[in-house]
Amino acid sequence: MFYSILRLFVRLGLKWYAPGLKAKNLHLAPYTYPTIVISNHPNSLFDALVIAAYAPAKICFLTRGDIFKHPVANVILRWLYMLPIYKRNDDEDFAVKNDFTFDECMQRLAAGQHVLIFPEGISRNLWELQPFMNGGLTSLLERSYKAELPLQIQAYTLNYNSFRHVPKALELGALQPLDTTEYIAGDQVRTVDIIRDARNNLREALVVHPLVTTPTLSKFDHFWRIPAKMGYYTQFWFYRVWRDYIRKKTEGTIFYDSLLFSVLFISYPIFVLFCSVLIGKFIGFWGGLFVFVFFPAMAYAMAKYQGTITETETNVPKQNSWRSKTESDDNMEDSV
Repeated sequence: MFYSILRLFVRLGLKWYAPGLKAKNLHLAPYTYPTIVISNHPNSLFDALVIAAYAPAKICFLTRGDIFKHPVANVILRWLYMLPIYKRNDDEDFAVKNDFTFDECMQRLAAGQHVLIFPEGISRNLWELQPFMNGGLTSLLERSYKAELPLQIQAYTLNYNSFRHVPKALELGALQPLDTTEYIAGDQVRTVDIIRDARNNLREALVVHPLVTTPTLSKFDHFWRIPAKMGYYTQFWFYRVWRDYIRKKTEGTIFYDSLLFSVLFISYPIFVLFCSVLIGKFIGFWGGLFVFVFFPAMAYAMAKYQGTITETETNVPKQNSWRSKTESDDNMEDSV
């Protein structure tokens, strides 16, 4: 129940943060068997949030192990269906700790849950598919074979208009699942062939240039303009404070979208609720209710009206370097 509610709210939040999000071919992902979910990985944790929001099943996903070091973080992250995966540079005991994680993955798969793993192993804010790090996939495939657990490989493709600007346009596409039981021969599972075919399927379906959106508001510009202006003058300051703060905190990293969305996802409802209660105390219940509906509606209009910016530099990892201005830095979010 908690997972379904959380997924619903994340999906709702994405309508404000990425009003240009399109999901296609989701009917190809039935999740009728235990499934390992894979995808290209251009945008850090944000990729996992998008997939989990639109997958019709409960998914736990592997994420970098170093963020689990603090006991409180470890509890919270696991509560949010994340499991740690360690790299050689993260921990000298990475192999042993990963074995424990893969054991837990198998327990969850056997219980009917599904596991998301990014086989590229690293996120670089690039559109091209990066080389696979096959260790995690190989381990899970071999363990599932020994446990006589039939697995499917469900692949998704993700494409973004930009890794630096909000609002976003992005496209999530599901591919035909791969049945790993078809790769069993001679009392062993052909993991190399499975990974090769999964990678080829991803590479063929992946669009290796930024998502370009077609303007769709031409007939409704006048309708959106006024509420967008109202949203801008009443609430843009709140977004801008967080945006500028997260820019500084994520300078030189690929966590801008992940952190900014998470912070807004938590803080914006609190902000709206606080303003509603405050206004309600001064002018009554109906005034507070009006603010409770008005603020999100105007913020949504602002996101829809602004449009999106498509990046022009596509072959260089951005790492959220806001100090070097480029053509794509002239964001429309500052000029509603």
